[in-house]
Amino acid sequence: MRGKLLARALLLGCAYIASQVAWVPCTDTRVTRRALLQLPVLLAPPAFAEESKRLAVVESYPPFATLVPLAGVFGLVQSAAQASSADALSDMKKRFKALSDTDLDAYRFVCTQYVGLIKYADPDDKVVSFDKAGRFKACDDAMTAVGRARDVLQKDQEKAEFQKQVSATGINLASYFALVPKEDFAKAQALSQKMRALDEDRDYKLSAEEAKTVRSGAQPLSQEESEVVVALRSIGMGNLLIP
Repeated sequence: MRGKLLARALLLGCAYIASQVAWVPCTDTRVTRRALLQLPVLLAPPAFAEESKRLAVVESYPPFATLVPLAGVFGLVQSAAQASSADALSDMKKRFKALSDTDLDAYRFVCTQYVGLIKYADPDDKVVSFDKAGRFKACDDAMTAVGRARDVLQKDQEKAEFQKQVSATGINLASYFALVPKEDFAKAQALSQKMRALDEDRDYKLSAEEAKTVRSGAQPLSQEESEVVVALRSIGMGNLLIP
């Protein structure tokens, strides 16, 4: 029953994003690999929070399920930040190349869904609109950077530019995750890591069989986590959970 409720929540309509609201994104790509790897620990309100003078008052957030696909992208970015050898870069090329523009739009879609399902208790509509626009802009900029990193990898001798786009992705996703409940981000990240460990054939897709089969040393999915995976599969995100 809970799985059906999760699926229903994920299928609710997208929110209107106030694109006309001015916003100053956090797009500084001068970040070290070490800093990028520490981003989950160092999450802090992004630049647009300061621009709006204050954060919007939120009554409640949607279930953490919608954050799981983005946590997968965050994991990919962390791996890319560590890629230095030829073999590691070859693996990154394969993984980034597998992400089509349609896939990136699907990630943008779950961002929009999450923002649209946030219940605000703020009396100032402008602050709420600014908050929504800022959240989506951070996600949109992150997906744009992923696309650029993918395109850069198609060329030779572009390692520095690739890492620049990886850094841009990490910073913008950190800005997005900074404004969600920390416990929800932790749960999404933990589930993403579990699914990656269960991907036995390393094709970066979690099959139904792999989700049920626990390899030696891997942790099984909890009942709640299994329901989240089923719900995400029901909206076509099955192949995008562990990019």
